[in-house]
Amino acid sequence: MATRLPSLTFHPLKRLHAHADHQTRPVTDPAPFSLAVIGHVNHGKTALVRALTGIETDRLPEEKARGLSITTGFAWRDFPGASIDFLDAPGHEDFIRAMVMATAGARAVLLVVSATEGFGRQTHEHLRIAGLLGLTTGVIAVSKADLVPKDAWPDIEAQVRTALAGTFLATEPIVFCAATTGAGLDRLASEIAGLAASSPLPAPPPGAWLPLDRVFSLAGAGAVATGSLQGGSLATGQEAQLLPSGRRISLRQLQVHGQPVDLASPGGRVAAALRGVSAAEIKPGEVLCAPGLFEASRLVDVEITLSPDSARPLKSNDELRVMWGARQDMASLRLIEGPAIAPGGRGLAQLRFAHPVIAYAGQRAILRRPSPAETIGGALVLDPVPPPLRARTLEARRDLLTAVSGGRLETIANQLAHGGNGVLSIVDLARLARRPVARLEADLQASFKPLGEGLMAAPEAVALARQAYLDHLAEAHGRQPTRPGLPLGSVRSGLANLPPALVAHVERDLAFSRDIRLEAGLVALRGHDPLAALSPDSLSRLGQIEAEVRAGGLSPPDIRALEGQTPEDPALVTLLIDTGRLVSLYNHALRQTLTFHARAFDQAADELRAAFPPPTLFTTGEARAALNTSRKFIVPVLELLDRRGDTVRQGDQRHVTGVQNPLPVPPEPI
Repeated sequence: MATRLPSLTFHPLKRLHAHADHQTRPVTDPAPFSLAVIGHVNHGKTALVRALTGIETDRLPEEKARGLSITTGFAWRDFPGASIDFLDAPGHEDFIRAMVMATAGARAVLLVVSATEGFGRQTHEHLRIAGLLGLTTGVIAVSKADLVPKDAWPDIEAQVRTALAGTFLATEPIVFCAATTGAGLDRLASEIAGLAASSPLPAPPPGAWLPLDRVFSLAGAGAVATGSLQGGSLATGQEAQLLPSGRRISLRQLQVHGQPVDLASPGGRVAAALRGVSAAEIKPGEVLCAPGLFEASRLVDVEITLSPDSARPLKSNDELRVMWGARQDMASLRLIEGPAIAPGGRGLAQLRFAHPVIAYAGQRAILRRPSPAETIGGALVLDPVPPPLRARTLEARRDLLTAVSGGRLETIANQLAHGGNGVLSIVDLARLARRPVARLEADLQASFKPLGEGLMAAPEAVALARQAYLDHLAEAHGRQPTRPGLPLGSVRSGLANLPPALVAHVERDLAFSRDIRLEAGLVALRGHDPLAALSPDSLSRLGQIEAEVRAGGLSPPDIRALEGQTPEDPALVTLLIDTGRLVSLYNHALRQTLTFHARAFDQAADELRAAFPPPTLFTTGEARAALNTSRKFIVPVLELLDRRGDTVRQGDQRHVTGVQNPLPVPPEPI
């Protein structure tokens, strides 16, 4: 029998303030392992745990008076290679929630069957619940073996094996034992120790996840919470989050088995003193978890397994009690496939809650009907934060959840991309496939292209978007051959049926490969030449307009007078502006548009540099005189030179920069 240790059940943080200079220690060896102790009421579970660990798990006066466990009891014992936490679940049918709470944090079960009574009703239900929660290993203890003749043991074992047929414990070891005499306890302890090596790891949450099954206040420590830690480690001083409330807290101190620790590893029981919250502010069933990794939702998509013993099928709008971790919630059911789930069948569904709940992909839950109260099956969480179901997307949602249920990464990725017009979110994929975000791009690099910003796309989607971009430009050039290009916003809005990230990706790719030209906010095909569509007469007229504006220098003619000579003139002026040969500026004071030749600004910059060598300051009037222009033109000209970087304004004065600016004329801000 293990040496009795300070019990987590009694004052789990009693050492927190016993010695102010206490030294914490990391819990590294042996590894933590949780074992759910389940079975019918009065079959000797608590006595057996006491005999194995030396710890009394019945802590409430009512439990001691009645000899009946009401809440989950906690004990532990160190074995070679593993420190095993015993989660002693109540056996009475009125306390199923506590039984689910205990089993949800366990990796294996110790099923206790009385040698004098055999399988009880709750033994069957507990075993079924453990299987629905994903447990696959365990040991069967036939308790009170000292109360029956030894020659009756073979018949009892045969009866137990018959009752276990078809369950996950069908071939697991059976040990006859007695808590009062100690008979069989050494063998039982040996079998339990072996479970730590043989029990597979459950699908873990993506980070530290501590469902709180007890919350109380302790003098000198404040709010204290306990639970079975899953998914990742917790460290003293670490920031954490309570969900679904969303409250941020920090971990003042951690204890494992009554001892302060710097680091608590997943798999075992943990007690945490919390800073930033009072015990009264923590809601029953909340989860203490790593911040930023989990999100509360009122919708959860699941795969349901309905028990063959269910009294009737499950249908949409049925009300269910959902038990998961340390909480229970009422939900309304919406089936995703088929009119009903028959007893013994499976089906995809969305659970709808009146208040936000917290879950993770891969978590398992127990489903019960509220009236009459009965366990009817289990649910596997496929998506803890799904979108609402819509008739037009129901089929795609069904296909995605089917892929998630299957568990193959590429299949899930393909279905996500199909529902996103070829684009998938790596964060969504990580959640549904239960894999770290950091690994996914590498895992999918052979079949998906990264788009940046946490998105990837199927190669065929990229190819189709690329061709759609080129086709859109070609069609626009065909309609308006004399336009040098299309505004970028116009092209992107014309491809609004494609994901914006995909359009941006192919746009960058096409520009890099020089299949398109991007200039001054316009985009055009590489070979597009707007002048090629002009007749010889139009080309001649285009040259005349350009020459007249250029001859005007910084005092150009009124463009409206120039473009009134032929019907084509307005379109030709627009073409000259679009191609950057002419530049339109707006004089806000006169509310007038002025059109200059682009070369005029290079000449103006040279003349100002000659007249006012840097860093000589000059006023607007001095610049007007140096450039031999009028007040009508000088202010827009200087503002453009400021934007180009040829001049720098300092209050009411300016100075010319040291070098000529080779950049093209930037557009005037709107």
